[in-house]
Amino acid sequence: MDRNTKAEVVAELTEKFDRAKAIVFSEFKGISVKQANLLRRECGKAGLDYIVAKNTLIRLALPAELRDKVRPFLTQTTAVAVDYGDGVTGAKTLFKVAKDIAAIKPKAGILENEVLNSAQVEALSKMPSKEELLAKILGSVQAPPRNLLGCINGVATKLAGLFKAYHDKLEQQAA
Repeated sequence: MDRNTKAEVVAELTEKFDRAKAIVFSEFKGISVKQANLLRRECGKAGLDYIVAKNTLIRLALPAELRDKVRPFLTQTTAVAVDYGDGVTGAKTLFKVAKDIAAIKPKAGILENEVLNSAQVEALSKMPSKEELLAKILGSVQAPPRNLLGCINGVATKLAGLFKAYHDKLEQQAA
């Protein structure tokens, strides 16, 4: 790879890393073409960029304050999943695919300029997504009014049943 091509790759990676909410580094040594295509397809569905590049170029594309912190993780073959969304999707997707393809090993990650080790990236993958959290919050907000409505409706139903029973009793006495 000549110097100009390397500069273009670093510029492209820098632009992607600057827009990213999270970045997950993974090892992919020994995967087949079919498995690589599956991984790329899953990343595409999740809205991630999955990039394979030389470790040196990846490190140069990172912000200067993170380069030394990430250096220990940039060994062997390295691929990068760039998450522009909620910051959790990249880790979730890689760990989901890694269950089926043992050769994919998430090594580290970056979330909001903090370097995460493999265990922290795995913990991140188990967190609920933004949509799941919003759904839980909405359910919590809706629960009290729904319960109050159920109580009010229950009282009205019991009162109607009481009137019906009293009406039936009066009819029996009249007959």
